[in-house]
Amino acid sequence: MPNALNLTGIALTVEQGRWKRLARSVAQNSLAPNAAEVDRDAIFPREGLKAIADAGLMALTIPKEQGGPGEGILTTAMVLEELAQGCASTAMVYCMHMSTLAMIAALAKDGQHEAFIKPIVEGKWIGALAMSEPGSGNRLWHMDSFAQRNANGYLIDSFKSFCTSCGQADFYVVPVRADSTQPPTELSLFIIEGKDPNILPIGKWDGMGLRGNCSMPIHFKGCHVPEIGRLGPPTCGFSMLFAYSLPIYQVGLSTVYLGIAEAAYRAAVDHVKKRVHSDTKQTLSQVETVQRYIAEMKMRVDEARCMVYRVAQMSDNAMVLFNELQSADLLDEVIRANPDDPFFIELAQLKFAVSEIAVEVANKAFQVCGGTAYKRGHPVERLVRDARAGSVMAPSDDSLKLIVGRQILGIAQPWE
Repeated sequence: MPNALNLTGIALTVEQGRWKRLARSVAQNSLAPNAAEVDRDAIFPREGLKAIADAGLMALTIPKEQGGPGEGILTTAMVLEELAQGCASTAMVYCMHMSTLAMIAALAKDGQHEAFIKPIVEGKWIGALAMSEPGSGNRLWHMDSFAQRNANGYLIDSFKSFCTSCGQADFYVVPVRADSTQPPTELSLFIIEGKDPNILPIGKWDGMGLRGNCSMPIHFKGCHVPEIGRLGPPTCGFSMLFAYSLPIYQVGLSTVYLGIAEAAYRAAVDHVKKRVHSDTKQTLSQVETVQRYIAEMKMRVDEARCMVYRVAQMSDNAMVLFNELQSADLLDEVIRANPDDPFFIELAQLKFAVSEIAVEVANKAFQVCGGTAYKRGHPVERLVRDARAGSVMAPSDDSLKLIVGRQILGIAQPWE
């Protein structure tokens, strides 16, 4: 019996195929039936997240020696692609949760395994990243807020302008300056538990799209964090984010938009096969313009998938190298010495390329489906709104293009 299947040039292991099929089942049976309600009423998708947890997907990248399945970023991308086709809001919440795991698993020490990794493995905790700040916007490498050391640990007073799962997460990974004397890129990472009464969600999430993911501002207003809540050494947070969070974050975001594009394409195909013109007695699929649109959508979705899977494999290879480094200080040295490494440029290109494809495909699906897709509540109407979030979601496409352009032209990056 063969031990691998071939999909878009990527050799999948039997285990990866099993995870992909499992995610597809969750998406079809638990996420898709509730997607319209989640969008209409801006409901945080607790029911869908429970189904994901019950399927054993919440700790997907936690190493086996720490109790998890030990899968990588490529497997996560395959899972996210399926989940996003069922409900993009739920997939985005899951993406942000997954963006915290590699960092926690790599840096956890002493009691942090019991305190933080165990509830994740048991499917009890959903995590979130709280990064962007009002003063720096989507320039996620720059933090104005800082930690204050005291006798019992740290005091964090930090306002974050957007945070997926705001007020809903069981824990937040919060980067801030190591202390008030440090420059904006000398960061520390903290895990703040969601039960802290000093965590204040601001306002109500009423987004144009991705309406179920509670991406509101959040104020960590004088949160006390004990020593166990600091993740890694005091001033290596910048490099830890680049090494352990950025790869899955960028690949994950891109995969959610791949899933949105694929869902729009499939909805368009389904529509044109069923829509019959009474005068010609033929389906809309017989129209040559429609056939061309469908072909263009299929081509663009396949392009996006190839890019996502390729960069996901690169990310898994990079993760092996990062884990082989003997200390956080050495990791910090390697990352800061290679700010324009082609790997990080690939990550930047991936996000803006796929988010643009998602908008293009969703718009074509909208055009093919016509007036029926203009009505509130139609799946394609929802997908058009969901897709539009990609270009402005931090780091925005324009910011990423500047990073890539600077690298090509030999201009120093903003964090150097």
